[in-house]
Amino acid sequence: MKYQLILKKFDLDLNILNKKLKDLFNCEISIDKISKRIEVIGNLDINKFLQINEIDKILVEEKGNSLFTFKDLREDIISIGNKSNDINLKIKTYSRITIPANFINKKLANPLKNSHVHINKNSENHILIELFKDKEKTFYRIFSSNSKMIDSKKNSYNTITVLIEDPRLIDEISDFLRLCLIFDLKLKVIHKNKKQFEDMLNKAKSITKGKLSDFKVEVVENLDQVKGFIKIGFTKHASKNENDLIKVLKGNNNFLFIFGNDLYGLSQETRDKLDYSFSLTPDKVKPLKANQALAYVLGIYSALNNFK
Repeated sequence: MKYQLILKKFDLDLNILNKKLKDLFNCEISIDKISKRIEVIGNLDINKFLQINEIDKILVEEKGNSLFTFKDLREDIISIGNKSNDINLKIKTYSRITIPANFINKKLANPLKNSHVHINKNSENHILIELFKDKEKTFYRIFSSNSKMIDSKKNSYNTITVLIEDPRLIDEISDFLRLCLIFDLKLKVIHKNKKQFEDMLNKAKSITKGKLSDFKVEVVENLDQVKGFIKIGFTKHASKNENDLIKVLKGNNNFLFIFGNDLYGLSQETRDKLDYSFSLTPDKVKPLKANQALAYVLGIYSALNNFK
């Protein structure tokens, strides 16, 4: 079997990723010449892919490079689609392909109506058709992926939600976005002016690497509006330290990690509503910036849970 990997778009060391893949699988790893994605070849347990945090989606090759005709492409789509009956169909064309993707979609849609395969934009069964040129001939190939499988992969950090109080700087928001994207964390913000924050958020997204167009940030006015969490704040004013934090994190709870902005830290109003507060590192003169504190706490949490 052949697989292609869509990676989360943050900076990563491909040598480390390759080592992770080779530690899990006995497989061939290369870069696909057309898509530039990492290609993995072998009889693999696809669930093991989901242990690798850098991977965003896994594409399974259903049909290798084939000379393009609409008739053959339709027959292949029907054959592949019959496994699930409904599909979410995507078309991608590479350079020198002059056939518009929407034209291909229309040419496929009507004949598929007479089959058992239905095109459904909400289907979890994704089919990707890629068209490309080779020696002036047009070829296609087909990949499948299942969003339900990806969405249900075990997120090692799924008991953690992050909240920032009153962020003041675009870079500050960008740093949190990047960490939350990497570790698949939900992000909330305390801010009195939702429109003002959303303007800052959009600017932060524009300078942050990653697939952030659909990344949602909930804006609340105060901590009372956030329910269902053990609320843990980080402030240099706390008397408890990392050793005390470890005892709390050993519990199997939904944690809300709360950080103040880099200028003022957590407000007294928010500190009064915490279940726990902790001071990180012995340095009270120059404490960690909020994003550094989050990374530090995630490191502690990872060590406690022995994540690979």
